[in-house]
This record gives sequence, structure tokens and C-alpha cells, in this order.
Amino acid sequence: MRNLSLDAFCEKLAARTPTPGGGSVAALSGALACSLGAMVARFSKDDATAARWDARRTRFLDLIREDSEAYDGVSAVFKIPKDDPARSLRMQEALLRAAQPPAEGLRAIAGYAEELAQFAPSAKGSVASDLAVSAYEAEAAARGFVLNVRANTGSLKDKAAAGALDAEAAGLLERVLDASRRVREVVRG
Repeated sequence: MRNLSLDAFCEKLAARTPTPGGGSVAALSGALACSLGAMVARFSKDDATAARWDARRTRFLDLIREDSEAYDGVSAVFKIPKDDPARSLRMQEALLRAAQPPAEGLRAIAGYAEELAQFAPSAKGSVASDLAVSAYEAEAAARGFVLNVRANTGSLKDKAAAGALDAEAAGLLERVLDASRRVREVVRG
């Protein structure tokens, strides 16, 4: 999907198919956040930070595909006849796999948001609005990833695994929200 134009990606997103879906959009939001952050870092003459955020952007772009592929595994299980004894186990495995890309994305966006908050005081003032938009995109990514983790863990029979993923997701979301708030405080100041 990385080679699609924006128009083509949006068209695929609008189609009556389960993928790409919300997890892919969350990953795209992460890529957009990192892209804006890298731009701000470059204007602020911090090429090392910009390069680090370029690498994060690349990882988020990979997650767009990985999220779609993981959920395609869930969709494939729905095609197995309901009376097939292997269906239930295969569904549980597919759901757990499908929770992994958004969980990874959430970990990555939390790391990015905290780096952005640390960087914010040294950002050039003329790109302060871009800094804030990057923080808001990080929030959007995090909220989307959390919803996608929970969409998959909600049907897991392994309540310990589901609970651990959900608790981690909630904690990571709080970290992103706190970092975004700190960025906005710097921008307002």
C-alpha cells in the first residue's frame, strides 16, 4: 500500500472491504505525526532528530500493510464453516495476531510523542503550529491503535492475554495524551 497515491489509498479505504481500515489509518496518522515532527526538527536545525523521526515514519508506513494483513487473517477464518472444530482455535490465533500491529504502533507512537515533548522547547517558533499538529496526529494515532487493540482482544477467550494487552494499551494512551499536552503547553507559551 505504500506505493499507492493518496487518492488510491483513500479509494481502497472507502471500499466495502474490511481492509485497509481503522488500524491502517492509525498507522498513517503515526506516519504523518513523524513527518511533521521531522520537518519541525529540520527547521530547528536538528538533523539527528529529524533522521530518527524519518525512521519512525517508515515503520508506521510498514504497519499500514501489516495491520491489513493481520486482519485479513481474521477475515479468512470467517470463511471456515462454523461446524469445523478447528474454526474456534484458528479464530483465537487470528485475533491475537491481529492485535499485534496496533499494539506495536501504540508502543511506537508513545515513544515518538514523548520524544516530541522533550524536543518541543528547542523547536523553532515559526513552526510551532506544525509541532502542535504533530502532537494532535500522535493522539489520533494512539486513540485509533487503542480501539483496534480492543476490537481484537474483546473476543479473545484468553482473558489474561486480552487483559494484559488492554492494560498496556490504556497506559500507553495516557503517555501519549500527557506528552501531547506538554507539547501544546510549550506551543502556547
